[in-house]
Amino acid sequence: MRIRSFAIGSLLFLGIFQVIENWPVFLQSLGLNEAARASAHSLIALEILFWLVGAYLINRIANRFFWDGAIAQTMQRPVPGVLKELSTVFIYIIAGACISGFVFNQSVTAFLATLGAGGVVLGFALRNLLSDLFTGLAVNFDNNFAIGDWLILPSSSGGEGTVGQVDEIGWRCTRLTCEDGTTVVMPNSMLGLEKVVNVSRPSMMTRYEADITIDYTIPVERARRILLAAMESVSAQEGFSKETKPKVLVSNTGKRGVKYTLRYWIHPWHPLSPNTSRDLILTAALQHLQTAGITPAYTKAEVFHEPMPAKHFQGHSIADKVSLLTHITIFEKLEEAELQRVAAEMRRVQLSPGEILFRRDDEGSSLFILIEGLLNVRVDLNGSGQEQTVSQLSPGDFFGEMALLTGERRSATIQAQTTAVVYEISRPVVIQLIQERPEISECMSRAVAHRQLKLDQARDQIVNAEAEKEVQSITQQILFKMKSFFKS
Repeated sequence: MRIRSFAIGSLLFLGIFQVIENWPVFLQSLGLNEAARASAHSLIALEILFWLVGAYLINRIANRFFWDGAIAQTMQRPVPGVLKELSTVFIYIIAGACISGFVFNQSVTAFLATLGAGGVVLGFALRNLLSDLFTGLAVNFDNNFAIGDWLILPSSSGGEGTVGQVDEIGWRCTRLTCEDGTTVVMPNSMLGLEKVVNVSRPSMMTRYEADITIDYTIPVERARRILLAAMESVSAQEGFSKETKPKVLVSNTGKRGVKYTLRYWIHPWHPLSPNTSRDLILTAALQHLQTAGITPAYTKAEVFHEPMPAKHFQGHSIADKVSLLTHITIFEKLEEAELQRVAAEMRRVQLSPGEILFRRDDEGSSLFILIEGLLNVRVDLNGSGQEQTVSQLSPGDFFGEMALLTGERRSATIQAQTTAVVYEISRPVVIQLIQERPEISECMSRAVAHRQLKLDQARDQIVNAEAEKEVQSITQQILFKMKSFFKS
């Protein structure tokens, strides 16, 4: 249908053009010489107009059906504006040559020669502009980047370059939209001279790194374990690569300590920007280090007149373990001597990736505190016997308290996702505390009730007005189970 309409329109255009061209001859044949001369001048203007209108129509057809149609489908992306603009210039040059030859009866060769000579002069005057033009052509033909790609452009000051997404590749410049919403217009000639990093090629998955320095007193194996667990705790979020796992590398050593490089892969801006992903990685690393009792290294000058004190939590001394217990809610009411007694009986357990700490329905008689690494909580959701991971435990979390206090069987399987370190507190230690101070049992049951209520609120959205009643009810239930269990 479109082809037929185009053919009819072309024939009609040519017919009208022939009528206009022969109109003065027709008037002269009737003896109207003055009218024929006046008409000849008017028809010259009309002929020029018709050639320009024809060039306009051909240009519109070329843009719609050729560039935005066939070529865009072949390239699978929008056609850069520079190519369409060049085709427009070519069409109008042809129209100018036709006007010179058919309207003014001048030599087309002379017209093109004059155009060429003028082009040399104009080209010398506009050499920078032409440099932009031809670099834009080279960019499009080389296909090093396209509309929609993210580029890192070099900075003239030598600092961090400009990052932006390509919006348009014009005949003189390329336009990019930056992360902050601003627009950067880059001359094409600069793109041909400078190094441009295309983040979107050959694939969207891109490697990024963040550095953190830790004191020499922390063993490398332990630092790797903590940092890797921190990275894996956030790498499950959308935008991080699921195919390539994060890595922790020892990249350098210096006066402050050992420099660790946290290497990870993301699909930048889909939806995470590099800055956002870096924030997530470093925030998780600092949180895991803090829970493990480790502070990143910093420039300092220290003078010791006595043996140097321990700087970081090592987990071996009673003082370290007491410090750990003070952050566990069910032990927050214990006195210093009682905390030391519990700390003396704590047992350190290290798990390898994939190792099972305990299984669902196992009998349990101890509580665990996660210090380093990540643990997966796995349950059988549909009764098929196939367990699925429903949540993740991070450093600082404690679990197994119901088995310790009430003797209930384990409600889930705990499996190490990464190398992990946990501390185990056995039932005999807690029994002795409760026998000496019976009021401790109520404090512990209330702390467990609060913990269970938080889980229920997250699941059922219990309102605050009902929360205290719910705590009282759960506390009484747990306290009754504890008394029955410890009497047996």
